[in-house]
Amino acid sequence: MSKNKLKVSILWHMHQPDYRDPLSGRTLLPWTWLHALKDYGEMLETAVACAAPVTINLVPTLLEQLDRYRHNQDADSWLELAQRPAEELERNERIFVLEHFFSVNEQRHLLPYMRFRQLRQKRGPQPATTVDSFSAQELRDLQVFFILSWTGYHLRQREPLLNLLLKRGENFSEADKLQLFALCHAEVARILPRHAELEASGQIEISLTPYAHPILPLLCDLQRAREPSPELSLPLSDFKQPNDARLQVREAQRVAELLLGARSRGYWPAEGAVSEEAIRLLAAEGANWAASDEGILQRSLGAGTHDRLYRVYSYAGLPLVFRDREISDRIGFLYADWNAADAVNDIMARLLGIAARCPDDAAVAIILDGENCWERYPDNGYPFLSQLYQCLVAHPDLELCTIGQTVATSQPQPLEHLAAGSWIRSDFTTWIGHPEENRAWELLTSARRDCFDRQIDRLLENPGTPPDEQVRELLRAEGSDWFWWFGDEHQTTQAAIFDQLFRSHLEGIYHLGQRTAPDILRHAIKPRHRQIMAREPQELFTPHINGKRGDYFDWLAAGEIDLSAVGAMQTAVQGLQKLYYGYDEKNLYVRIDEVELLRSLCGDDGQFQICLYAQQILFLTWRPAKNILEVYLQNKRLGRGQVVADEILEMAVTLKLLKLQPGAELRVFCRCEKNQRPNGRWPAEGDAPLFYRGAALVAENWLI
Repeated sequence: MSKNKLKVSILWHMHQPDYRDPLSGRTLLPWTWLHALKDYGEMLETAVACAAPVTINLVPTLLEQLDRYRHNQDADSWLELAQRPAEELERNERIFVLEHFFSVNEQRHLLPYMRFRQLRQKRGPQPATTVDSFSAQELRDLQVFFILSWTGYHLRQREPLLNLLLKRGENFSEADKLQLFALCHAEVARILPRHAELEASGQIEISLTPYAHPILPLLCDLQRAREPSPELSLPLSDFKQPNDARLQVREAQRVAELLLGARSRGYWPAEGAVSEEAIRLLAAEGANWAASDEGILQRSLGAGTHDRLYRVYSYAGLPLVFRDREISDRIGFLYADWNAADAVNDIMARLLGIAARCPDDAAVAIILDGENCWERYPDNGYPFLSQLYQCLVAHPDLELCTIGQTVATSQPQPLEHLAAGSWIRSDFTTWIGHPEENRAWELLTSARRDCFDRQIDRLLENPGTPPDEQVRELLRAEGSDWFWWFGDEHQTTQAAIFDQLFRSHLEGIYHLGQRTAPDILRHAIKPRHRQIMAREPQELFTPHINGKRGDYFDWLAAGEIDLSAVGAMQTAVQGLQKLYYGYDEKNLYVRIDEVELLRSLCGDDGQFQICLYAQQILFLTWRPAKNILEVYLQNKRLGRGQVVADEILEMAVTLKLLKLQPGAELRVFCRCEKNQRPNGRWPAEGDAPLFYRGAALVAENWLI
């Protein structure tokens, strides 16, 4: 009797929060439009070309924005500046363009184009000091290159204008820009109808996330955060609103029905975050299935669960699938720098290994972000994706299918217990526990208490009644994205805008309820960047990594960053004073002198981290108890570095591991954790500049 094929399901998660400021009506960030141009339609066309059945997960706030763009109802601040004739830009607008229109992947979309590189080099680190030297032609070239860099593989194959402009490379005209935008707007406008068409034909399955991408278990009960993290510091005010969570699910269904058509659908809860109450809620609201991360299954079943991952489970009668973290994260974080054929072969070997050792009803779920990783891949990921789909469709031992198809052809195994957590560390600490995150929860709790009586209860009692705009503002404010950017874990140059948008959604709740918003909503939650004094290394050098203070000349050429600056709120934790750093052709070197202080602040199970970030964040993580240094990209472990902690703390990490590009402008801060709680941050607020010049470093002091 022949063995059944291994079912392989791929879910691509497409997600953007609502970037429209409810007070001004203006859209403050353009990422929905830009990803529609580069990713949403592109992912569909690659799947269609390869006859690959896949699951596309769509967040309803993303659907609403696509619909507004399609009907020209979105006043997008960035796109207006990109389309405005360069000669008409005011000085502050010119500074904005120079500051933000290099927001592209450097390796794939900036360095290959000489004109783009020249403009960035001319801008320098402080646009306000160089803006007056830019001509209208240079600004126009930047406007055009910014949009061109966000066009995808299929669009470039289909539209000759794009390759014509890329080949010319400079001296674009306003007529060129008008043609480019007309083409791009047409591409964005077709995204929603194309999804609906392919779902109706059965080519793809569309699944949903609750309306505004909330962490559903935390809406049901904020105390649930302590289930995986018992010592977590929680907000002063509690939040327990299961009816809000239910309305998030119902509003997701209503928006999807309006824009895509009526049908029952499965769910990828935001960030794969689940709890028993959240899954019971989804089951009661008619979800076809739900999905989470393998770490949640591991905590639900106990040790030794890896091969038990590859089947369909159920809780409260709702079918559940759990993603294979290793394969999913390899696509998201690793394969971009591999040869496409090698990456596909690696996945196929892993899948065939699973097929060989698992039972006949085995199924693998590969689930990850479907938009952000492709900017790091050649040709927006097309060579990798097309080869992967073709291999999966053709292999006799594998069956590529949607998650819905997998569930329909499986016998789910009931779970007696479902652990609470998310796909990140199987807990909720990305969205709660940091003072900034907890402050945001407290403001949300106050706004809900001040402005709502039984409106949401009445809506749930009358399911045919759509929520008014005030209730929808509450749902948007409950989205996870604002909390993602609070705290130290993730960094973006637009952090202040995310902060502003969160508080604007809260102000909108008061405004629409004809109430006066409290003054505290006009004050930023996240501290502004502080200008910290820093000196760059004077030359390339190679210190002895031995933990000793050693020879005076060993670190004489090092760069120096002042960590002692305090913010508006003085910390009670004793502080670090300096961070010394430098590099040679092979390694980045870091030195901290207060090693005993760090041991005390970390305790037996804590860690000290040096956080380096530009578009992505690197963590150099030292665990004193084990005296190991590990390097992480976001949540992905890259490898180890060298560390010696004696009289001083000295570290060395290979530049190959960090993948720093010469000329990189990084920001840096340090922090300690003890018992899974923050126990010190330096500088106390903001961060410091760190430049990596590479071999071009000249023997002179740089003062920032």
